[in-house]
Amino acid sequence: MDEKKDERVLRTRKQLDAAFVALLQRRAYGNIRVSDIAKKAGVGRATFYAHYDSKDDLLRSQFNRIVAPMLPIKLEDACLLDASALLRHVQTAPQLFKALVAGPEAGSGPRVLRECFQQRVRQALELRDGNSNVGDSNFAMQRAIVSRAVASSLLAVIACWVESSMSQPVEEVQAIFSRLVGGGLTALRAGED
Repeated sequence: MDEKKDERVLRTRKQLDAAFVALLQRRAYGNIRVSDIAKKAGVGRATFYAHYDSKDDLLRSQFNRIVAPMLPIKLEDACLLDASALLRHVQTAPQLFKALVAGPEAGSGPRVLRECFQQRVRQALELRDGNSNVGDSNFAMQRAIVSRAVASSLLAVIACWVESSMSQPVEEVQAIFSRLVGGGLTALRAGED
């Protein structure tokens, strides 16, 4: 019985995920409602809410399943994140990125993406630095600032790249991102010692 329920849950989530992506290919994130996603998926709103708290929750879920693995943590690199796989993904579907972050019609999309990127940066910082200074409020604030700055930089790099018709190769854009944030992360770490 539980196995059938699990299969139904997975099938419904796949339907919701596919409907969400299909809508993002045609509309800005801010112009998509939960009822649109449910209708496209062929389920009721109550079913949507049985799986996700909100449209933002669905976006976070997709980020964690699909995008976070495209941002491997590279502790040996000053930048800490390799965005190459994400950049290649954006290159294959720039309209999805535009729907999520471009203009006022993106709604809460840019904020949710930045928060997701921040979470990934925090994971990298925790792996690199450990949790030795967790109780220190200055350390916590510094980590929050760094996480937001790196996440915002990644969004800016991707947005500028998309706006310039992605004429630079992925490797060059990753190098720009790495230089942009890697030096700051190295300097910050040196200041902690």
